[in-house]
Amino acid sequence: MIIDHTWLWRADHDIQGSVAGSRNYVANGLQVNGDGVQAYGLFSEHSLGDLVQWNGEAGVTYFYQSELPYDVTQTNYADAGFHAYKVGANV
Repeated sequence: MIIDHTWLWRADHDIQGSVAGSRNYVANGLQVNGDGVQAYGLFSEHSLGDLVQWNGEAGVTYFYQSELPYDVTQTNYADAGFHAYKVGANV
């Protein structure tokens, strides 16, 4: 599997302005569960859980850019243990 220049984005604004209070819920921008995945130009933004969860073996990411969600708090995001790029414990 090859991922090439992919921008995965939870909408953090709409016509009325900024989205607040964790509306437009998206847990993860990407979950990789297969082996041998290659990502070239992976962008993941504003998910309300881990932005990327990488659980596959023998994969590689050549460029990664992330932007954390604006409408979270220390308690419901960082203290909950969410990450911008999380590699599974068994990988």
